[in-house]
Amino acid sequence: MQKVNMPTQSIQTSNTLSKALTKWDLLSIGIGAVIGWSWVIYGGVWSTIPGSMGGIIAFIIGGILCTFIGFTYAELSSALPYAGGDIVYTYEGLGSKWAYFSGAFLTVIFAGLIIVETIMLPLMLGALGFPVPQFVPLYTLGGEVVYLSYVILSVVVNLFFALMNYRGIEFSKAFQTITVAVLLFAAIFYVASGTVLGSVENAKPFFTGIEGLSLTLLMVPGFLLGFNAIAQAAEETSIKPSLIGRIVIITVWASVLFYVFIIIGTSFSTDMQLRETAQIVVLDSLLVMYPSSSLPMLFVAIASLIGLLTSWNAAYIAASRVLLSMGRGKYIPAKFAKIHNAYKTPGEATKFLFIITSFGALLGTSQQIFGSLVNVVGFFAVFSWLLVTISFVRLRKIQPDLVRPYRVKRGRTIGGLAILSLIFYLFLYTPFNPLGGLNFAELMITIGILIVIAIVYFKYVHSSTIEENRRKAMLFGGEE
Repeated sequence: MQKVNMPTQSIQTSNTLSKALTKWDLLSIGIGAVIGWSWVIYGGVWSTIPGSMGGIIAFIIGGILCTFIGFTYAELSSALPYAGGDIVYTYEGLGSKWAYFSGAFLTVIFAGLIIVETIMLPLMLGALGFPVPQFVPLYTLGGEVVYLSYVILSVVVNLFFALMNYRGIEFSKAFQTITVAVLLFAAIFYVASGTVLGSVENAKPFFTGIEGLSLTLLMVPGFLLGFNAIAQAAEETSIKPSLIGRIVIITVWASVLFYVFIIIGTSFSTDMQLRETAQIVVLDSLLVMYPSSSLPMLFVAIASLIGLLTSWNAAYIAASRVLLSMGRGKYIPAKFAKIHNAYKTPGEATKFLFIITSFGALLGTSQQIFGSLVNVVGFFAVFSWLLVTISFVRLRKIQPDLVRPYRVKRGRTIGGLAILSLIFYLFLYTPFNPLGGLNFAELMITIGILIVIAIVYFKYVHSSTIEENRRKAMLFGGEE
């Protein structure tokens, strides 16, 4: 018997999230999750390690890869618009146990993004001219002193986002849309300033070599990660399913073009020496371009802080929906599937996220630790994308009659290219990459996370006696 989509009306129960998101809300969640704030620091890295043109090439390669992956998400999110997207896709394509690993990897990804925000908040405030008081030094980590004042501030702001998401998607979506608009405007201003007031001579060298390109390619998945946040929130929109798919693709290339233009603006704005040594290169380059006024720097600094908040908020939205889906499927304790009666949000999942991600504030503000976290999260992102693309290809075979409002042309070819690209990317992270993959500390962190995932698997999934038809019904939002 051929499988078809479970009818939406069959799951309109008290266990269903409210359908409050518009197409603009979904787009702002996706773009906000991807671009965030990191460009103000890493614009210099992307334009120096591989060269200015090398950085552009790296992001275009990453964009092509993510386009293949984005097409698979576009089709699957339109066909199966349920919370925890990847988990549902993998369940249908590869089966129950692989769906658990898909959810576990997603949890690492989006919780990791929240932790990254907690690490960098004090640094961003300092760049704004509002340095956080440094009192009660605790220890040194990654070459930076960890202060209790930093920890308290990051935890308080993390609590703000937890409460905002706990109280309802209406609060969260309005914040997201407004802040993403401000962020994009500031980025346009910066790029225009760099190209008009800067010089093409500053952009040299254009290309440093294959090794620099390889090192930058390792970073790219971590910085393009976020377009799949749309899939996690697809259950909460009432727009046409085919439009969900289009928004995924728009998000991918809007984000790629954003980074490419930032590299161009940074490369033109100031010379390589400053781009290599500046702690927050975009802000320092604005002081060079506007030596008589600090207002342009202050404007972009505020916008970059807003960017930090947009990615923080989007990660909460996505991560809480992933935990909700895993709770529905009994991959973790069922309490995570509980939806707040009044706010229609995954309340228990949001509270759990706040607790575990607040520990990220204890990591301090080291850019070394930040870079390692981005690489580790990037590895899990690539593995997660691989499971989805394999599911995409397999579903074309085992469920040819699945209703696909957004249907990708030459789907098997696109899926095959995506799988090959992801296998190549996974190789880049391994010690077998002659140009350098994950370093020893990053490998140890990755192995430690995989051990925790395995422990949870054997506790809740391996010996589970739940009937699969019941698990599937729950994953699709049905009552227990």
